[in-house]
Amino acid sequence: MPKLLIAPEGVGEHLWIVPENKPPFPVEIEDLDLSEELMDRIEAWGDAFDAIYDPAHPAGSSFPSAEAEIVWRAEGQLIAAAIRDELDDDWEIETKF
Repeated sequence: MPKLLIAPEGVGEHLWIVPENKPPFPVEIEDLDLSEELMDRIEAWGDAFDAIYDPAHPAGSSFPSAEAEIVWRAEGQLIAAAIRDELDDDWEIETKF
């Protein structure tokens, strides 16, 4: 069963394929069979992360407020649910954010 990990790890790297017994590798949203609307949501969600991410100090990256982070995390969970709905039942979806 293919596994998709939703986990922002750097600018532009938000979705990962997780093969068995191999390290995860980033995947472009265009390479998944998702609707344009969902891809747009994923892009906007990823852009919100990219805007606060500091590659020189990843641990110091933070949202401007606790509320902004809560909203971002909630949207991430809604996106994960939408991906589950659109992808095959054969896919396993995991989140890490």
